[in-house]
Parts: sequence; structure tokens; C-alpha cells
Amino acid sequence: MKSTMKLDENKALFEELNQAVQWAGTLTVIHTNAIAHQIGLSATEFEAMDLISRFQPMTAGKLAEYCGLTSGAITGLVDRLERQGFVRRERDPADRRRVFIVPVENEEAKKKVRALYKPMATEFRKCAENYTKDEICLLLKMQKEANTMVEQVIAKMRKES
Repeated sequence: MKSTMKLDENKALFEELNQAVQWAGTLTVIHTNAIAHQIGLSATEFEAMDLISRFQPMTAGKLAEYCGLTSGAITGLVDRLERQGFVRRERDPADRRRVFIVPVENEEAKKKVRALYKPMATEFRKCAENYTKDEICLLLKMQKEANTMVEQVIAKMRKES
């Protein structure tokens, strides 16, 4: 039988974990800003590129929904990404009214982004080597559950606003 931590009995430990997770989020935003700046994008444009690459093909409406931006803001963002050669618009062959935003394959840009992430990847690997396979599996499980939880919280916040 699995033994779980009683949060009421471990408030200080839970609060420390909560603060560490919040700080990790802040550091991720700062890191993203630094990388985006190096390749000439805003952090929002950089994160939009991740969404476009991850969920391609993607419509502007879906991108706006994910980013929490208006259709006008997304149009401007996509226009900027298109001018810089990161994306292109393609008509849906099944419905010519619908337009997909697709990433432009750019090996030079990918290489630069990989190089910018390399120091973090190297340090993350060193950190992960301190854990057993079972501990990594547990951390992975918790991270995936946390990702799902964050997506649900965002969706609920947007519904309520």
C-alpha cells in the first residue's frame, strides 16, 4: 500500500516545495527571455514558435487560444514571425478559408537554439545523474501530472475571465 504525505502535517515542507516550483517558473521565464533575445524574438514569439512546432499544423485561432492573446495580437505576432522567416501561412486544402501556421525549417536557427540550450542541458544532465532510475520516473510522473494540472488551471482561469 502506497503511503502518501499528509500535507496538513507537513505544511512547511509543502510550502517550501510550492515556493521552489514557483521560483522554477520564474527562472524558466527569465531563461526563455534570454534565449529569445539571442535569436531576435520576444519571449512570447519564442514560446509561440514552440507551440506552432509542437502542435502543427496550427491555426491562428488555436495559437491565440493557447497564448491567451486576441486575434489581432496573434495576427501581428504571426506577421512578425513570417517576416523573420520562422513561419509561413498555408491554406488548408480541405477548406480554403482556413489557414495554418507552419514552421519554416531553418537548420541554422535550430542549431543556434540548440547551442543556446546546451549549457542548461549539460547542467540538467549532471543534476539528473544524482538520482536513481526510480526517482527519475517519479519526478517525470509528477512533472507530467503538474503540466496537466497547470493546463487545467489556465483553462479555468480563462473561462472565468
